Amino acid sequence: MKNLEFEILEEYELLGERRFRVRIKGTKIVLNVSAENNEEAIRKAKELVKKIRLSEVIDQYRIR
Repeated sequence: MKNLEFEILEEYELLGERRFRVRIKGTKIVLNVSAENNEEAIRKAKELVKKIRLSEVIDQYRIR
């Protein structure tokens, strides 16, 4: 995976579940993950990027 940076945009609760909106810096891509804390949210976002192979096409979504 390329050297991507992530930032937490929002933390909220939905149906008793703690969720986070995590943005890939330099893009408009926002991932929604369920997690107990910020660190777990970032880890899960990274896992999701790897699972869906987003890092292979991420350059097409960079903000110029």
